[in-house]
Amino acid sequence: MIEITRTSLAQLLLSVALVVSNQHTCADDTPVQPYGSLLRAIAGDALEREHGITVVGFSHVSLSAANHDIPTSQLPQGRGRNLQPQGGLIQDEGLNLQHVGLIACKGAGCPLGRPFAPTRNVHSRVGPLPNPAGDAIVVDWNVSALYGEDSVFWATKGFDDWNWSADDQHRLAITQWYLDIYVPVGAGASLLIGNWHSAIPAEIGYPFVPPNLFASRTYAFIAAPVKHLGALLEFRLPIDPAWGLASASLGLVSDWNSVNFTQGPGVMSGARWRSPDMRTWIDLTTVYGNGEGDFGDVRVVDGIPRPRGGGSQYLALSSTNAYLDRFQAYLVATHALRPDIDLVFEAVYAFQEGGDSAPLPFAITRDSSLYGANVGFRYRIADAWHAGARLEWFRDEHAANVLWSAVGAGGGSVYAATLNLSWQALPWVLIRPELKWDSYDGSGHLFAPDRNGLAQRDSQLLGVLNFEFRF
Repeated sequence: MIEITRTSLAQLLLSVALVVSNQHTCADDTPVQPYGSLLRAIAGDALEREHGITVVGFSHVSLSAANHDIPTSQLPQGRGRNLQPQGGLIQDEGLNLQHVGLIACKGAGCPLGRPFAPTRNVHSRVGPLPNPAGDAIVVDWNVSALYGEDSVFWATKGFDDWNWSADDQHRLAITQWYLDIYVPVGAGASLLIGNWHSAIPAEIGYPFVPPNLFASRTYAFIAAPVKHLGALLEFRLPIDPAWGLASASLGLVSDWNSVNFTQGPGVMSGARWRSPDMRTWIDLTTVYGNGEGDFGDVRVVDGIPRPRGGGSQYLALSSTNAYLDRFQAYLVATHALRPDIDLVFEAVYAFQEGGDSAPLPFAITRDSSLYGANVGFRYRIADAWHAGARLEWFRDEHAANVLWSAVGAGGGSVYAATLNLSWQALPWVLIRPELKWDSYDGSGHLFAPDRNGLAQRDSQLLGVLNFEFRF
C-alpha cells in the first residue's frame, strides 16, 4: 500500500478544501451542506437533486499525547497502539491519519441529516420518525470505504481482512454495503440487508458529530460489535401519538464483524421510543449468539502478531466446538434539555461464557461479565462553538476484552472523565481539542505499555487535537 506522509496528507486535504471552498464562495446565503460538496463541485448536483444519490466524504486527523513517556512501546509501522484502550480508535501518540472515508449512498442510506423520504416513518437503526406512513416500497442503499489507521477496526473477517496489508499502518476497508428498504406493511417497516455498522452502542460506527460528540470513544463502545452481516427488520408500533412514537426490531446476523455464519446466526433485537416532541429518545438493543471461535485473525511478522482486522475482541475457544453464550444489551437515553443543551446516558451489560482451551494468555476460560455506564452533555456556547463533558465507569471483571488482557490487565474497573471543545471553523472543518483522564482499579495495569507490550500505569491523562474534514 502507498503510505501517506504528513506532507502529502496536508496537500491532499488542502486541495479538497480549496475545491470545496471555491464552490461555497460562489454560493448565495443558503445554508452550506459540506457533506457531498466535493462531488457537487466536480459533477454538479443533478445526481443528488434528481435521484437522491450522493458521495459523502470525510476525514479525521488527530494529534495525541499522553502524560507518560511511552514512545518506546511503538512497534514498526506505528502499530504500537500505546494509547489503547484509553483512546478508543486513537491508537498512537503523535500525528495520525485516522481515516479518509467515502460513502456512496441513496436516500435513507445516507448518514447525518440527509433528507429521508417523507413517506418513510421508520428508519433502520434510527427508529420511528414523525412522518406519515408510506404506501410504496422505497429502496435505498449505502457503500462505504475507509483508508487509514482506523481501518483495522472496520475490516470484516472473511471479506477485507487481507493478509497482504496486515503489516501496513494505513489500509483499506470496505466498511458497509447494504440495502435499506422501506416496506409499507402494518404501521410501516424498514428492512436492512447487507453488511452494516452495529445498531447496539450509542456511538455508532459513523464518525460524525453528532452522534459521536467526542474524539475519543467510550469503554462501552470498544466492548461492542462494530458491524454485522445479516438482516434487521425495524417496524413501527401503532401506538397513540399522544404517547410518543415507538418501534421494535428483530434480526439475524453473522459472527461479530465477520461474513461468516460458522458459529450459527446471532439474534439482534431492539425497542425504541421517542417523546411526542422528539426531544427524548430511549433505545434498548441486544445481541445474542455463539461467542466461540470468532476472534480476528492475525499475521505474524518478525515474531510480532499483526491483527488483520475483523472478528470479535473476545477469544473464547472450546475443544469440542461447544456453544459459548455471548450476550450484550445497551440502554441509551438522550434528551434535548434546551435548544442549546443535549444530554446522553448509556448503560451496558455483557456476558461471555468461558471456554476450555487457552492457546494464548488472553483466552477466556471462565464466565466473564462486563458492565458500566456513562453520562455526557453538549452545550452550545455560540453558533460555531460547543463544549462537552463525559463521565464513565466500566468494569471488565476478568479482562475478557483483548484490549485489556493483551496489555496485562487482569480485570477491574476503569473511571474516566473527558472534557472537550468543538469549533466549527468552516462548514467543512471541525476542530476539537480534548482532555481525557482515566484511572484503573484492578489486577495488573491498563495504561502506558512498555516495550514488552505490558502496561505499567493505573492512570493516564490523554490530550487530543482532532480535525474533522467534510467534503
